[in-house]
Amino acid sequence: MLSDLFDSIRRSIFPLNLAKDIAPTLEKYNSYYQNLSLENKLIFKRRLLIASATLDFTPNSFPKVTNEMIVLITSALVQITFGLKNFKISRFRNIIVVPHNYNFLHFQNLLGHVDYEEKCIVLSWPSVKEGYIIPDDAMNVALHEIAHALQEENRYRILFNKFFENSKMEAWKAEAAKKLWLIRKGKNTFFKDYGGINMLEMFSVSIETFFEQPEGFKEHLPELYARVSELLNQDPLRKENPVL
Repeated sequence: MLSDLFDSIRRSIFPLNLAKDIAPTLEKYNSYYQNLSLENKLIFKRRLLIASATLDFTPNSFPKVTNEMIVLITSALVQITFGLKNFKISRFRNIIVVPHNYNFLHFQNLLGHVDYEEKCIVLSWPSVKEGYIIPDDAMNVALHEIAHALQEENRYRILFNKFFENSKMEAWKAEAAKKLWLIRKGKNTFFKDYGGINMLEMFSVSIETFFEQPEGFKEHLPELYARVSELLNQDPLRKENPVL
């Protein structure tokens, strides 16, 4: 019980220590934030402050997780959920930050992954930064892995507390399944082939592409783009005011 009290105190103080680094970090790295109107920037920063206080960041082979790391990683969560009512994760609130790509089980040179058994997200910090430094290649490990976590956590939430509306998720699945089939048939003309592995990867690749290549996504796959836009209740092509 005493530990819960200390944890509550820590979480209330933590955002105050972070606040000064939010705007500089976002202005430096996050092009989605940079494009927002002043009003939406305030909403984004407020959400980031709240969301970051609910997350537990753990360094692995690092002396500490810096404020810059916390801000940039949390910004991926806020960006994906910016048009949604719910934006805080709880099941996968443990985020482990590592200093390089890594091997895990039989996987090699990973940029990040979600451990569903341990309920944590692992991210390579250089890969997180690169995902924002190069904002238009549809490769952003923070967006990708947090999308996985959101999709999985959504399955465990009761109706009123879900991130995504059931009907909109089913509409996305129906359209995404068509694209997955085309990828597997070798008929892919736009999208990373990685999305064809399964529907979980299709979801995360959809999120990456939606934010990093929205023009091409809408041009080549207008129906799938529309389903993602409806699911997230936003359109990144409406740069200053993306929320629908």
